[in-house]
Amino acid sequence: MKKRRAPDLTEESINSVIKTLDEWKGKLTWELLLDAVEAALGYRYSRFTFAEYSQIANAFSLRKDILRGTLTRERGEPKDERLRAALAQVDRSKARADRLEAENQLLTEQFVTWALNAERNGVTIDMLNAPLPKPKRDRSSGVE
Repeated sequence: MKKRRAPDLTEESINSVIKTLDEWKGKLTWELLLDAVEAALGYRYSRFTFAEYSQIANAFSLRKDILRGTLTRERGEPKDERLRAALAQVDRSKARADRLEAENQLLTEQFVTWALNAERNGVTIDMLNAPLPKPKRDRSSGVE
């Protein structure tokens, strides 16, 4: 029997993988992540598929680095359920903020590269800041 191919990753499934990473506790490997994603989404993806998406690959390596640094100093679990839920939410928010900061840094580096390349090729700031042309739409004659 032939194994079914997992569907292409959508923005929603990528966000689901990243959310799983943001909430991850304990040892993190590609195999463990693939198992967790398979349980959540119902499809088995490969490590290579995830590595093709920079958002997932960057979130994975950042989370792995964070877990390496925090494994030695785990705090005790509070007894109050509401406090545990609040702390879990804080941890998720911190992980998300760290990931977004790392993504922002990568995008800033990419922007600087583009700006320097544009300058070298004679593209001015005024050219880059020019408004986009309005699409030509004539409702009476159909779509152009």
